[in-house]
Amino acid sequence: MALSKDSKEKETRELKKKILRLETENKHLANELRLAEAEKETARENYFDIIANMEEKVAQRTRETRELHKIIESKSKELQVMLDSSPAMIFYMDIEQRYIRVNKEFARTLGLPVNKIIGKTYNELFPGGEKSFLKEHLEVMHTGRPALNTAGFIDTPGGRRRVFTNKIPYKDINSNIIGIIGFALDVTDLEQAEKEKRELEKKLAQVEKMEAIGRLAGGVAHDLNNVLSAVVSYPDLLLTKLEENSPLRKSIEIIRKSGEKAAAIVEDLLTLARRGVTVTEVVNFNDIITNYLESPEHEKLKAYNPQVDFTIQLEKNLLNIKGSPIHLTKTVMNLMSNAAEATLHQGTVTITTANRYLDRPIQSYDLSVPEGDYVVLTITDTGVGIKPENLKKIFEPFYTKKVMGRSGTGLGMAVVWGTVKDHKGNINITSAEGRGTTFELYFPVSREHAAREKIAVPVKQYLGRGEQILVVDDVEEQRNISSLLLTSLNYIVETVSSGEEAVEYLKIHPMDLVILDMIMDPGIDGLDTYREIIKHQPGQKAIITSGYSETARVREAQHLGAGAYVKKPYTLERIGLAVRAELDRQ
Repeated sequence: MALSKDSKEKETRELKKKILRLETENKHLANELRLAEAEKETARENYFDIIANMEEKVAQRTRETRELHKIIESKSKELQVMLDSSPAMIFYMDIEQRYIRVNKEFARTLGLPVNKIIGKTYNELFPGGEKSFLKEHLEVMHTGRPALNTAGFIDTPGGRRRVFTNKIPYKDINSNIIGIIGFALDVTDLEQAEKEKRELEKKLAQVEKMEAIGRLAGGVAHDLNNVLSAVVSYPDLLLTKLEENSPLRKSIEIIRKSGEKAAAIVEDLLTLARRGVTVTEVVNFNDIITNYLESPEHEKLKAYNPQVDFTIQLEKNLLNIKGSPIHLTKTVMNLMSNAAEATLHQGTVTITTANRYLDRPIQSYDLSVPEGDYVVLTITDTGVGIKPENLKKIFEPFYTKKVMGRSGTGLGMAVVWGTVKDHKGNINITSAEGRGTTFELYFPVSREHAAREKIAVPVKQYLGRGEQILVVDDVEEQRNISSLLLTSLNYIVETVSSGEEAVEYLKIHPMDLVILDMIMDPGIDGLDTYREIIKHQPGQKAIITSGYSETARVREAQHLGAGAYVKKPYTLERIGLAVRAELDRQ
């Protein structure tokens, strides 16, 4: 059936509406599509921005990480430099007590490279080490409390070392304990150095004490020499005037011998004062010993000790030394006497001489003996030995275990000390209670030849010829003695009591010779007197006398032109020869 016109129009309108809706929807869809495309483009652009931003952040983070690693590495190197500059051994341990970091001192002490230490445990590095250290490691890690100033030992290739350690907890950034940090200071050498320092201080104190006593003894000896001059010189003068059969001769000889013995004691005091030895003569120690063994002193020693066997072993080709035969003989005598008495009158005393070369210094009783060539005198006994506490005192004056009045004055060992030191020698002692004692005396070798034996000079060879002599001495007895001795030798003698008087006297009265006492009190001494004299009388001949031995001021006077030095108390021969030699000197 055919549609009506209205119906068609209606369908057309409906169709147009549908078309319009579709067009509208299509427009919406197209618009949404455009929006979607825009959003997509925006999203696409945002995506690439995000990617680019992420890449930049990653690159930045990478740069930051690299910089951080550089800083960490730099700080680590700085820390290692600081650790390596420390004189202490420093180490880091992890929780399993494995070494994770050590400094150079730690590696040096162990004698291992660092890479051979890292990763090792304490037990692996120190298998025989202190077990208390292991316990400390665990306590520090478990309690978090440090262990400070702990003493112990570690074994190293260089031997056992004594160390003081400090250990503290090693923590991470969250304060968790992850191990320990340790500091160990090797005090072995320090303790040894302190010990050696204490020993040297003791030896220095001993030397200073001996020097102080020596100065006192020197002053006493000087005064005694002035007193003894009369006892020694007057008998000498009187004996020249007495007949051979005079009943007084024996008494005067006894007085002279007593004076000589007293002078010998004074000589001991001067030796103790280190002022009694002038080392000028070349001698052979074998001759010193041989002469002593033939002396009355040794015969007396053997008589007191008949059951002591004296054994002699002398080097055949012994080198010479430079010294004083009198003092060296006295040194041998004192040591032999001590050795014999130490045996309690039954045992063996052995005396030997030897040439010895030291290629490096060795330790002696007080100081080390330098390297060089030496003549060594050794005296050994099989006696009771010396207690360690007494060994430090044996060279002190008047320290003696001998029988006073028969065995000596207590100066014997002090004389030995002074003599050896004045001969630039050294002493070494080894002793054990019940097993005897050995004294070794080191004397520097001299390459000079020994002098020929002296022969007594007839009096006529040093008689005067009427020359005029001025004696200058502050002690009246000395002036009188000198005047008598020189007058008996045919000299014309004048005396004055001071250097000032001598200077004024010589301005008016020229003299052939001046005898000057070196030490005069009060007033100027012999050196200053001679200086003033030669200002007015250039070339004035003079000799120097003193109760002391030769000093630097004596040598200075000789440098200015004075002649020989004569030590008081002097004999007729000694003063006569010195005066004659100076007067005959051109």
